[in-house]
Amino acid sequence: MVLANDLQKPARTRSAHDLVAHGIGQNIMRGRFPVGSILPGDAELMELFGVSRTALREALKTLAAKGLIESKTKVGTRVLDRNNWNMFDADILDWHLEMGVDAQFLGWLFEIRQTLEPFACATAALRRSPKQLENMRGALQAMYGCATNRQGFTKADLAFHQAILEASGNPFLQSIGSVIGAALATSFTISSPVSSDDSFVNVMQQHQAVFDAIERQEPRTASEAMTALIVQAAERVRIKHGGSALVAIETHAFSND
Repeated sequence: MVLANDLQKPARTRSAHDLVAHGIGQNIMRGRFPVGSILPGDAELMELFGVSRTALREALKTLAAKGLIESKTKVGTRVLDRNNWNMFDADILDWHLEMGVDAQFLGWLFEIRQTLEPFACATAALRRSPKQLENMRGALQAMYGCATNRQGFTKADLAFHQAILEASGNPFLQSIGSVIGAALATSFTISSPVSSDDSFVNVMQQHQAVFDAIERQEPRTASEAMTALIVQAAERVRIKHGGSALVAIETHAFSND
């Protein structure tokens, strides 16, 4: 049995519903509610978080929708295996980051980025509108202006990547923005591009190459530029990568905008 006093209690800066979802979610991630275990009963959880039964039930519904738990009559609420968790969910990513992620988790973030972002760049090169291109340009210029401002650079960098996802015109690609944000935020706490002049210049050259290829509507070049950017970002935070295979993917627009 997990004792209430042993659990991680989040600060009361959220609504009652969010407070409980955040608290239970983090305790699952920390292993205080282990995978396969049954959560404490409603009365114990209500006492722990100081909330009503209504707030608790709403929080449990939220966590079930994220794939963290499953409730069954006469059994209780069970913590599900990690492979059921929606790892694209912004809250789940935030809870991982709040705990501090290890090299393996950060490596997973880079793997999903290299799987999807180069294709997003290629699609953006085919579909970007003049306004979307200007949004990218604006974010890129903001990055140039943050050579010594880590927080400002992170915000502008994320805006640049999100503008590319938006320009892809594909809602599935657009939904990975939270993953990219988590990867950038975590990476920059380890090694920020604004930590040295050489690093900043190199990173900006890579982002400029991505933008230029999208502007010229060159899908393959845009994809390759993004791949190079992601690999170097992983190397900057000392995430090792093994052998690679050059895979040429022809990009087709299958839907009409």
